[in-house]
Amino acid sequence: MTSRYASGLAHATRATPQLAADAVAQALERLGDSRAASVLLFLSADFAHDPRPALLAAARSAQTLAVAGCTALGVLNEDDWLLDAPAACALVCDSPVADEASSHRLTLAAPNTVDLAWLAHGPARLGGIAGDATGLGPYKVWCHGQLRADGQCELPLSVRDLAVSRGMQAVGTVHTVTGVAGFDLQTLDGRLAIATLRRLLGTLPPLHELALAVLNANGQPRQLLPLVSVNPDSGVTVAAQLQAGEQVQWMQRSAALALDEVRRFASQPAPAAGLLFSCATRGAALHEGLDREWQTLRAAWPGTPLAGFYGNGQIAHLAGSNQLLHQSLVMAALG
Repeated sequence: MTSRYASGLAHATRATPQLAADAVAQALERLGDSRAASVLLFLSADFAHDPRPALLAAARSAQTLAVAGCTALGVLNEDDWLLDAPAACALVCDSPVADEASSHRLTLAAPNTVDLAWLAHGPARLGGIAGDATGLGPYKVWCHGQLRADGQCELPLSVRDLAVSRGMQAVGTVHTVTGVAGFDLQTLDGRLAIATLRRLLGTLPPLHELALAVLNANGQPRQLLPLVSVNPDSGVTVAAQLQAGEQVQWMQRSAALALDEVRRFASQPAPAAGLLFSCATRGAALHEGLDREWQTLRAAWPGTPLAGFYGNGQIAHLAGSNQLLHQSLVMAALG
């Protein structure tokens, strides 16, 4: 039997526990039930210092302790997306979380508790990192109605389909890594690495709009590495250690490509519900003040419950492994 979902979104000028209760109550009204078997609750950063009263209010409203979620920079459902106001988003379900045999795990973590070994272990993961683009602040994660001291949450999830929009377009040709020192990429094809990028783009855009793709044997990106800094010696610090001889290609963010990737995912039949985990640098930050990615999914799946948040990292299973992503949108269609 297919699970039924419904969402609710509440916001106000102050962060109060009532917002969480109202979001759950709204979702239950749409579900046509007086209680939920499980709840995903995402709260705006205004709740980050102490979300426990809001968790209690949500659990009472839903009449269940099966409440999981986190605080984040902003939250969304199918009604609206919010980045600048205290808000609560709830996705309720009329059945318990999926059993342990489910192929996916909803995975949430606080910025200071991300454990790459933990992320790599286990079945396919999807989710996000609570927090804003800086990765700072007292962001919290909860599971089974309780704050997690380790800042980590994972739950089985029944996922029909999963996709990731990276929104990154290849620029220039493929290069061979010829000089590295730790995390510093020094030369490509025997030339200064930064010189190859400046030759393509001239004046460099903000670094979060660029990445370096590490290619597999078929010439396809198996990993996108954020650029951390451009150094005075013309080296480029990237987010992982490269090896001499690897094939790489520069990438640049493209709003048009990002929308094409979302449209491709949205072309499938509407799911029972959708989950969205978006980077704080996507959405309105990428599309001139409007979250056109959210608009695309909402228009393609009218009436479908949506829930998610804007954070500073995304989690998804790509190229055969669980990966921590950046500047991405992870989209899950629940079955």
